[in-house]
Amino acid sequence: MIDTEERPEPESLLEIAKQEETAKKRGKLTIYFGAAPGVGKTYSMLYDARMRKQEGIDVVVGYVETHGRAETEVLLEGLETVPLVVTEYKGIQLAEMNLDGILARRPRLVLVDELAHTNAPNSRHAKRYQDVEELLNAGIDVYSTLNVQHLESLNDIVFRITGVRVSETIPDTFFHLADEIKLVDLPFEELLKRLKEGKVYTKDMAENAVKRFFKPGNLLALREMSLRLVAGSVDEKMVQYMRAHAIGGPWSATERVLVGVLASPYAEQLVRSAFRIASDMSAEWVALYVETAKHTQLSDKEQEWLKNALDLAEKLGAHVVWVKGDDVAEEIARYAQSHNVTKIVMGKPRRFGLFPSLDRKIMVRTRDIDIFLFAGKNEQPVPKKKIGIINPLNYIISAVAVILGSLFGFLLRDILGQINLLFLMLLPVVLIAIFLGRGPSIFAAILSVIIFDFLFVQPYFTFAVSDIKYFLSFLMFIGFAFVISNLASNLNYKVQQLQQSESRNTTLYELSRDLVTAQSIEQVLHLMIHHTRQIFPCDMAILLPEIGQVLVKASTDRFQITPKELGIATWVWLNGEPAGMGTDTLPEAWAYYLPMKTADTVKGVVGFHFDAPEQVLTPENKVVLDTIARLGALAIERIGGKE
Repeated sequence: MIDTEERPEPESLLEIAKQEETAKKRGKLTIYFGAAPGVGKTYSMLYDARMRKQEGIDVVVGYVETHGRAETEVLLEGLETVPLVVTEYKGIQLAEMNLDGILARRPRLVLVDELAHTNAPNSRHAKRYQDVEELLNAGIDVYSTLNVQHLESLNDIVFRITGVRVSETIPDTFFHLADEIKLVDLPFEELLKRLKEGKVYTKDMAENAVKRFFKPGNLLALREMSLRLVAGSVDEKMVQYMRAHAIGGPWSATERVLVGVLASPYAEQLVRSAFRIASDMSAEWVALYVETAKHTQLSDKEQEWLKNALDLAEKLGAHVVWVKGDDVAEEIARYAQSHNVTKIVMGKPRRFGLFPSLDRKIMVRTRDIDIFLFAGKNEQPVPKKKIGIINPLNYIISAVAVILGSLFGFLLRDILGQINLLFLMLLPVVLIAIFLGRGPSIFAAILSVIIFDFLFVQPYFTFAVSDIKYFLSFLMFIGFAFVISNLASNLNYKVQQLQQSESRNTTLYELSRDLVTAQSIEQVLHLMIHHTRQIFPCDMAILLPEIGQVLVKASTDRFQITPKELGIATWVWLNGEPAGMGTDTLPEAWAYYLPMKTADTVKGVVGFHFDAPEQVLTPENKVVLDTIARLGALAIERIGGKE
């Protein structure tokens, strides 16, 4: 018998089986990786491609940038090239890779240079690596090139080293999906020599590049990072092999990293730091945002920071969580303890004050969890907080309520006494706090103190205070009013949250219950539209496959069905990925499209159109929409199985 300790881990075997199954359908990705431009990545890629062609493999060039290098252009001779697509943007002609042309040509291997390139506006995908991903999903092998500074998680480190902010990046998760990473290395002395000889850029560009980027210190640092990354990739594959074959090793316990995301200019830097920690530990990681009552006061810039950070976390492979509460530290601690989080990543406080900062609160509440604090570097000014719109009517109502209460108290002043009068004056303040909010309540408290002093404190009908104890009472009165208004405001916010959550949960429950009893696909589609519109004010269409494309089977009256939208929906069905409004794939589309997935197949596509997509398509709402799509897919699969 085989000893248990020598047996492969079942989870590892299952993971390898899944990878092998996926690999049968998916093309293989080879990345030629270097520390900087000019080390010879494109040259090496073309050289290997010519070898593959000699071996009888069908090779085409999708996109290659030679930068005018003669030795590189020589290697292009004899290789079939798919013509580029030329588009015009603001009077400029932009040539991009012809993705549809390559898919129609279906070669065995395609060369795609500059993996991190940003495509021209109105392209199907925002980034070239997404084009490559579609080619891989179609079963086409891809050779591509990448420099270390284009990895998303290293963006801040590269900026600190070189002083240059790289705008074109790819998620590290895509980089790690590569089947093979070939390091193309060159000593920095040789690279600087090539640069001066004009073999990298033209002479004018070369001089500028040397001054800004190609400094010996910069090149050494970038070279070290590239070597470490390739070594780490090899080490990760070795660990997977050792686990699958039960080779002994120091296997660490499962780690889980959580990063608390705030609406700040440092949010993206913090997400990258959390990703690096999780990658180093091969750990799962979570990006958590806590929505409080202050969320409605975020400026447009802060909303943008928050969205970009959460989108980045999702691209880097994080599980994005959006929760609601009134205490950020309490919600982060609660989530961490209930989900076995072992490390929490937070931003370092910019200053220390009398009140405990967020990180100190979390430290107190999570004694058995490690806390990492990172100091971000701000590159842009923080905007002023958005000031809520003041409704004058609320303040007028507050003033009228206080005055009426004061007149009632003045008439009964001989019967009630000063203590009861003070409580009587507090009553409208409490009611105003509950129904009108914090601002009118505090205004009412101050007005109540002024009127009480004028009517009920000697000397009467003056604002003078003869006894210091009244002054202290007034301060306490305003303090109590402030506390009550805060509690009332938080209570109102929580009630609204509970109502929204309860409404959504009830609707999703009713949808799942009704779908279980549905007897036809038409009934399923009707139920999906009916229940979805109870949650979201949207136009909606459901498209099902028919003869190699998807066709609209149910929709609301205002949903715009055009050939372009049908093409986008068909792409979503074929690729099993979201596209359209609010995504990086065909973002100019009129609607947001989701695949209706089951465990094995894509049953159809559901499209949503929102008048204010930036407000509706939050991570929380995307989860709800995805749940609706999956519930519909399961119901269609059940009914289809019966038929």
